[in-house]
Amino acid sequence: MSTHWFDAARTLSTCLGAASLCVATPAFGDVFNMPAGLTSLEFVTVGNAGNAADSATGFGAVGYEYRIATTEVTNAQYVEFLNAVDPSGANTLDLFSTDVVPSVTGIQLKTANPAGAKYVALSERENTPVNYVSWYDAIRFTNWLHNGQPSSSMSTESGAYDIDGGTPSPSNGADITRDPKARYFIPTEDEWYKAAYHDSSSGLAGVYFLHATGSNLFPISDQPEDSPGAVNYFFDDGVANGINDGYAVSGSTDFPQNTHPLTPVGAYFQAISPYGTLDQAGNLIEWNETITVGEMRGRRGGAWNADSTLLPSTQRSTSDPNSNNGDVGFRVAAIIPPLPGDANGDGVVDLLDFDILAQTYLTSVPPGTGADFNGNGVVELLDFDILAQNFGASSPATVPEPASAALLALAWPLVTRRRRRSPSRGLG
Repeated sequence: MSTHWFDAARTLSTCLGAASLCVATPAFGDVFNMPAGLTSLEFVTVGNAGNAADSATGFGAVGYEYRIATTEVTNAQYVEFLNAVDPSGANTLDLFSTDVVPSVTGIQLKTANPAGAKYVALSERENTPVNYVSWYDAIRFTNWLHNGQPSSSMSTESGAYDIDGGTPSPSNGADITRDPKARYFIPTEDEWYKAAYHDSSSGLAGVYFLHATGSNLFPISDQPEDSPGAVNYFFDDGVANGINDGYAVSGSTDFPQNTHPLTPVGAYFQAISPYGTLDQAGNLIEWNETITVGEMRGRRGGAWNADSTLLPSTQRSTSDPNSNNGDVGFRVAAIIPPLPGDANGDGVVDLLDFDILAQTYLTSVPPGTGADFNGNGVVELLDFDILAQNFGASSPATVPEPASAALLALAWPLVTRRRRRSPSRGLG
């Protein structure tokens, strides 16, 4: 399916390369760019920390600000993940459904390709959401993000979630919980629900919409080029008038055969939630982190093959975390990025942060942690420059420390040490 209408209408810029994928959408939220050469995801901030729950369902109350991806994870982004953590294509962790034909999943395993390029997103399917992913696949993806997206299979087994040596059976899967220090994760049901349904203009009040489109009215089922405010779900009203004629993409009640039923993420750019998310009402049902019954994990939202019963905020679903289906995908949530220069996370850039930088200077750390403010995995003079530029800055809840000449005095040993160790870099 051509996506020219999507690019033109939403000014979406998609960069697909051998080692990177970036998505920039000026119209919706801000773009949180990960280090160069790695997968980038767009996030919107969900504010109004401490909002009341929806009185109709009891969901949606979240006591902190967080970020959530504007759209579902795409085939191209998942391919980057697969090639990084499974360069040989062995699929030991069963992260890719080999028993499903590529035309259905949107991803193909090409064993003849060189290592690190075994997995390929199908042409014109790069930007459709990845499906046939289990809950364990989703949390392994977030572990990989949390760990800085390294080319290592071990980057999937701990981080945001401690999986501890292989996919657990349903009997012990309930023991897997989010690390409080996780930087990327699967949203809880409350986090997912708030981003989809809460009226952001209502502040802390428990005001919610029935649908994830900022409306209490059922959305239209139609192709996005014809109705940008529609949703990709199944609805047949029995009236042959070009809308609500069955499957959204095919416009027919016949099961899709030659027309792929998924649309590029964000294609329905007018069907947007109050916080700026897209597709929470259609395309794919999405995993969330919450345990529902026993070891089952929650799912929310509509799907291309589901009727209107799944769309309202009053509906939730659940499934075995090992299961994967053609109508299920996921999106990522994240913490609010720390204040630049705030190494200890106390909300103020001060001498305590400089002390952390000094103690770890010229050492490798997980990208974006500690004093690695530029996210390249090394504490260096570039990080000191970020700290110096933000010295004295603070979050609204803290009192800033005045900038001090003492910071430059303390930095001098680092500069001279750098000169001695790296004379070829033009610093002396």
